[in-house]
Amino acid sequence: MSKIPQPARPVPRSTRNTFAQAAATTTATPDAVASESTATSPAAPATVTRSAPSPATPRQRKAVSAPVKPATEKKRKAQTTDILLSLEEELKDRMVAALEHTRPRTGIKSQQVFIRTAIDQLCTKLETQYNNGEPFPAPADEIAI
Repeated sequence: MSKIPQPARPVPRSTRNTFAQAAATTTATPDAVASESTATSPAAPATVTRSAPSPATPRQRKAVSAPVKPATEKKRKAQTTDILLSLEEELKDRMVAALEHTRPRTGIKSQQVFIRTAIDQLCTKLETQYNNGEPFPAPADEIAI
């Protein structure tokens, strides 16, 4: 046996919660936002341009009555929610390949938009096939999906 000492093992990392980290770094207080806006251009009024309304997705139709925070408080699109998505490597590789090869034809430039489009198309197909084209009602609170 050699007399070489065993190396010290590294301390295990704590589990990461990227959504919590993102919320902690992007959350701004109204006072901080107000002071930033007055410091940059106090005389210039804030203008918001809106594009033409697009057909509402089921999630948008569901959340129509939800209160919307002013755009100065957050950079995210209104009425969005974070989900964690795990994919098999083969499926992810298929998605990346399809995305790269069809980008000029579809205009889809990111995996996030690709996934959103796929979800919207499948929901529309299922609503058409099983519910006369109408969005399904929200499931009861007790049902965990």
